[in-house]
Amino acid sequence: MRGPSQHAQSCPSRAATHARGAARPPWWRGKGGEVVESESARAIGNMEVSLVPRAESLQVFFREQHRGGLVDTSGMPTRRARARGAKGWKIWALAIAGGILWGGAPRAAESRPWALHFVDVGQGAALVAVGHESAVVIDSGPSGSAEALLKGLEGHGIKRVDLWIHTHFDADHLGGIVRAEAGMDGVVGTEDDLEVIELWDRGIDAAPSTAVMGAYLDSFGDRRRRPEVGERWDSGGLMVEVVHRGSEEVENGRGIALRLDVGSASVLVLGDLPAAEGVLAAERGGPVDVLWASHHGAANGFDPALIDHADPSAVVISAGFRNSYCHPAPEVLSWLQARTVWVTGAAGIGADGRCPGLAGSLGGDHRVLGGELVLAVDP
Repeated sequence: MRGPSQHAQSCPSRAATHARGAARPPWWRGKGGEVVESESARAIGNMEVSLVPRAESLQVFFREQHRGGLVDTSGMPTRRARARGAKGWKIWALAIAGGILWGGAPRAAESRPWALHFVDVGQGAALVAVGHESAVVIDSGPSGSAEALLKGLEGHGIKRVDLWIHTHFDADHLGGIVRAEAGMDGVVGTEDDLEVIELWDRGIDAAPSTAVMGAYLDSFGDRRRRPEVGERWDSGGLMVEVVHRGSEEVENGRGIALRLDVGSASVLVLGDLPAAEGVLAAERGGPVDVLWASHHGAANGFDPALIDHADPSAVVISAGFRNSYCHPAPEVLSWLQARTVWVTGAAGIGADGRCPGLAGSLGGDHRVLGGELVLAVDP
């Protein structure tokens, strides 16, 4: 299936200017100790990585463990950029001031940057993909994260979600959408409601009997549908393909896996699929630029063969700060020593928790962000 027709007008090729004049904390240093200016990562073909620091203890941890290495300025060309001989991405980490990601008022669709926004929903998952006049959201975090998700959408000027996909029905992936549709005032039927055009999910066979699931079906039961493996949605520079459907009896193993293309960048989305299912998804999805790790970096969602098939330039792990599940697993980080890894939050980062410490497992290109992660993509 295809979404709305492609738009003829192209998106501006320069990344948006970020908030200026933002005070940089003392730990904001580059690899060599130099202060990194946060206003100029705008070259054509580059990707900007933006994060919003959150927990002071996490910032201190970063400074102590990585000597302030919050910024990775190594080049990372996307696969399409390499194919056309372009220089590709440059990786930046930028401090953002206030609630608007790109500075000033929310952007109109024709001027907003194309982006992959991994929203900080705590222990859960939500991804916003922004293209030219189109937006796709994957998962919606737990029910208490809806306002964070709405703020993320607002920061990109998004008032309409063209396609919203839930990989499976665990509450930390499904809980936010009902509240988010009501907008910031929380009242359905008012002017600030979020418009949702189309919804995909893994299908409602053997759906869990939970309050979150019931609320989802009450609000969207007549609008949602189950896509088939191989089905595609394509609009405004965004392409989503269902590359696998899990066949296990547990909810995590029933989920769907997606390949998402945003402009020149590609992402493999695994939800919470077990490792064996993730390997099958990676085989069909092929090499990608970014792997969104399964099950928040848990050991049961990872297999080295998955990396062999997907061959990502970077891995994103969505995990809650000091979560009780001990995500991500130290062994997963050890297996990813040779890859760039961004973790939105983590357990085991301090000495006072029950989870194993992560410091010994973090590689030289691993970053525990403690906040939002935004990848601004060249079309």
